[in-house]
Amino acid sequence: MQIKRLYQQFMDLAPHLARLIPILEKVLAGTTFSTMLVGGAAAAAPVDLSEVHGHLDEVTKANKALLRQLQDQTLQIVGVEEEVKRLRMALEHSERRVESVEREMSSLTLWVKVLGGTGVVLLVIMAVMVYVLRAH
Repeated sequence: MQIKRLYQQFMDLAPHLARLIPILEKVLAGTTFSTMLVGGAAAAAPVDLSEVHGHLDEVTKANKALLRQLQDQTLQIVGVEEEVKRLRMALEHSERRVESVEREMSSLTLWVKVLGGTGVVLLVIMAVMVYVLRAH
């Protein structure tokens, strides 16, 4: 993710850098290394830096745009984090409710079994009583 973002920033700045390279070549073309060391570059023809300033302004604008995008994305991430927290809390609440319902269902199941068993026993006792009373 970080490399992709750096690559994107480089690609945004690449056109501006491409415009600066010819200007740099013009500056360095009229001088040799020894004249640059001695200060001969100052005697070379003056260079028009307005184009460089223009390109630097474009780079500054691009950087500001990138900064705005980064700030917008940061705000979006904060919003997503808050939404995830809310969803996590809702999920935990739902899980607790499901566990509560499961406990109640198991308790209800036990009561149904006990009452059903008691009902069957009572029916058997009543059947035996009816049989005994008919036999007499």
